[in-house]
Amino acid sequence: MVRPRHPSTSIGDTAWLLESASDHLAPPASHESDPLAAGAGDGEQIDEDSAARLTGRQKRILGGLSLGGLLAGCCIAIMIPFFPHEAQRRGLPQTYSGAVFSCYALAQLLAFPVMGRLAPRVGVSRLYNVGLATAGVTTTVFGTLPHIQDSMAFIGACFACRALEAVGTAAMHTAARAIIINQFPRSPNTAMSISETLAGLGLSLGPALGGGLYQLGGYGTPFYTLGGLMLVSSATNLWLMPAAENWLCCSVVLVVAMYVTALDPNIEPYVRVALGVTPAELGLFFLVSAGCYTAASLVWGRLSDNISNTYVLTAPCLLVGAVGILLIPPSPLLVGLQPVWWLTMLGMVVREMTTGGAFIPIMHRMVRVCVAHGMENNLSTQAFVSAVFGAVFSIGNVVGPTLGGYITDLYGFPVAATGLAGFGVLVAIACVVGAVVTRDSLPK
Repeated sequence: MVRPRHPSTSIGDTAWLLESASDHLAPPASHESDPLAAGAGDGEQIDEDSAARLTGRQKRILGGLSLGGLLAGCCIAIMIPFFPHEAQRRGLPQTYSGAVFSCYALAQLLAFPVMGRLAPRVGVSRLYNVGLATAGVTTTVFGTLPHIQDSMAFIGACFACRALEAVGTAAMHTAARAIIINQFPRSPNTAMSISETLAGLGLSLGPALGGGLYQLGGYGTPFYTLGGLMLVSSATNLWLMPAAENWLCCSVVLVVAMYVTALDPNIEPYVRVALGVTPAELGLFFLVSAGCYTAASLVWGRLSDNISNTYVLTAPCLLVGAVGILLIPPSPLLVGLQPVWWLTMLGMVVREMTTGGAFIPIMHRMVRVCVAHGMENNLSTQAFVSAVFGAVFSIGNVVGPTLGGYITDLYGFPVAATGLAGFGVLVAIACVVGAVVTRDSLPK
């Protein structure tokens, strides 16, 4: 019997429960020393006697690693053509500008030994994706730093962001090299050379891309572009790397919970001020949209029973739900649309009608994943998965209102809705990749 760890408010812990349960209940693996199996739960050791030709799975893994290396290389060099000028324009000496570049290498020097210790404990697949996502987020944040008026505060924030970027890329590189050695036993040097070639290409392309994007859109454009690509790559790699489907299922449940809870507590002040909607009218909006959810859920349930690869249903529902969320304020991205009561109501209806299709099939999908990883298909497994499902949904209910309120206070309700929709789109992209990669490979 698996004894869950102490409850936590982290989605990582709940996904860990599924993975650790699969590890303990699965038959003994034939490669006990496999770091992927030890850390991530389903590492796949390639037989030493297999052909040297890369399998489809190996090509996908190498493609994901190479793309990450390319983006990490760009991350190092993208600011070379314009950052010294920006620092000088603020009256900062060249020493500070050079130190921002140096702190990246120093942070990596300190981070690499730590990541080597962490890799077997947290799993190299997990470490890779967390590192890439961290680098993506901090790169995006770097693009917002010119909003800091004080020059010393600006340069301090630059040091902090670059250091975190370096920690993220150190985690990514540490994990990538371990994955290559583990997953390419017949041709590790060839695989390593491909990955390193793409990283070197990123170093070469970075200044050219950075300078061009800076010229087109200003300081933030290179960082927003590169950071966004890193986040998309991280979401995509959830399916290119081993042992990630439990995390994707949990992410779907989390985003569906936040689709509702991050907006609903903050919608009343906005519609009251922007639209003049009364509490009674807003209550009618919720009544209509909830009725649509109830009716649509029956259809989604019947439809999902006839679709084996449920990501085919989950991905478009998340995307359409994100469109509904963008319509509610409406989002600043929807240029030309003005707040009007019927548009808000339409967005709420679209959101509610599609959320059922996104998460209703996920519970059964999680059970199938656990059975595929060695757990027995019995009531105990089903109850265990149900508990994890409920825990992740509760995390969304806890985080959603607070985070939504915080972003609304800082930037306004339309921006909060836009950010939530963006989160849903990222998870939907990961589901699209999952639909393509799995192709109904799980047991019924």
